[in-house]
Amino acid sequence: MLRINRTFIREWAGEYNRLYRPRDRADERAIKGWLRGQPAFKHLDKGHFVRLASWKSPRGRARYERNAAPVVREVTRLACHASNEQLKVRVLMLLDGVSVTVAATILHFFYPRRFPIFDKRARTTLSKAGLWRRSRISDASLDAWSEYVPIMRRLARRYRVSLRDLDKALYAYDRWR
Repeated sequence: MLRINRTFIREWAGEYNRLYRPRDRADERAIKGWLRGQPAFKHLDKGHFVRLASWKSPRGRARYERNAAPVVREVTRLACHASNEQLKVRVLMLLDGVSVTVAATILHFFYPRRFPIFDKRARTTLSKAGLWRRSRISDASLDAWSEYVPIMRRLARRYRVSLRDLDKALYAYDRWR
């Protein structure tokens, strides 16, 4: 069985950084840089919303574009104000094209220390390590996300790594091993 530890995370996060598409890395840096300039309760403008949602799931771009700019701003602001984690996801899913995975990605960019990116490849690696026990790895439901978040937080805390580095390692292992 696969063993996930600090060495595994460092090595595979490094592989992700080495092998992942430069444009995606540039988009990630640009969006995070823009968000750092936002107040404590963040929001996305339409352009950054479309860029971020497309970064996670490019096939939904036409649907993301259909959202009106004031709606994007208000929905993303409301999600930040919600105190319940599941409610944050549900509020973001009011936007056209936003699934649990895209909502989770938005939350990760808003709060990188609290929320992991919710990714099938990461779940596949967790499953190989015996840490993800859902019968369907592809399950991207809100319930699955609610189980995934504490697993990721626990691993990140145990191995003293960021949620993003953990996510990168799990993704890279499934993608390039």
